[in-house]
Amino acid sequence: MDAFVYLRIRPGRVEDVLVQLKVTKGVRAAVLTVGDWDAVAAAHGPDLTTIAETVVRRIHRIEGVERTVTTPVVPGDVLGLVGGGMMTPIPLQHQGDACLVHVEAAPGAASGLLESLGALEEVSAVALVAGEYDLLVEIPYPWEQGARVIVDRILPLPGVIRTKTLVAIPYLEPEEEDRDQYSPWT
Repeated sequence: MDAFVYLRIRPGRVEDVLVQLKVTKGVRAAVLTVGDWDAVAAAHGPDLTTIAETVVRRIHRIEGVERTVTTPVVPGDVLGLVGGGMMTPIPLQHQGDACLVHVEAAPGAASGLLESLGALEEVSAVALVAGEYDLLVEIPYPWEQGARVIVDRILPLPGVIRTKTLVAIPYLEPEEEDRDQYSPWT
């Protein structure tokens, strides 16, 4: 079972929280994001109860985490997929730039969109999810390239009602210390 955990983080604590998330048992990946949420973590466990325990007992206890929303991935067997497997990897399995596009589907269109989105060469991963949006699509490009994919390839698909995007920030360079030549180094 997989789920995505969206995090709101207290200002000044984002980098510290990300470091803690990456070593948290039950979290397989985490990225900083630009958008409505400060970070997204990919949680994994044998069932949703185990994932909920990870969120409540581990993620909520990280200093700086203010709020979370957990969005479970709909298992493939619910869609009638052979062996319960999805047709494409789920998001947050690779490192690097990415746009995480949330797609609201028209009634009855979600499984068809899952197939259509998974067939796009610009899409590295897609998952059917529970929550405000129906699908989470990963485009493995920085925003400047990903925006064109969203506008030209995703929005025109039949059944797409609306999208909302979080832009992953794969790595932040350490801040340069503001010191003059006479300041002591600590």
